[in-house]
Amino acid sequence: MSRVAGDRASIESFVCGIVTAIATAREEGAATHAEIADALNRRGLTSRKGRAWTGVMVAKFLASPGARRLGASGVPPGAKPR
Repeated sequence: MSRVAGDRASIESFVCGIVTAIATAREEGAATHAEIADALNRRGLTSRKGRAWTGVMVAKFLASPGARRLGASGVPPGAKPR
C-alpha cells in the first residue's frame, strides 16, 4: 500500500469512528455541538491533531465532506435545518 493510500485509509477510519461516536452521543441525548464535544472528550477521543473537541470543531467536522459522505448530519435530532 502506498503512503497516500495508507494516509487515506487512516483518515477514513478516523472519520468513521468519530461519526459513530457522534451518533452514539446523540442517542444518549447530546443535542448541541458543545454537548457532542463533551461526550467525545469524556470518551477520550481527540481530534486528528490530538486536541480536545470543542463545539466549533464538531460543527466543522460535521460539515466536512468525509463526515457528510458517511451520513453525519450537522442538524441535531429534532431540530429544524435552516
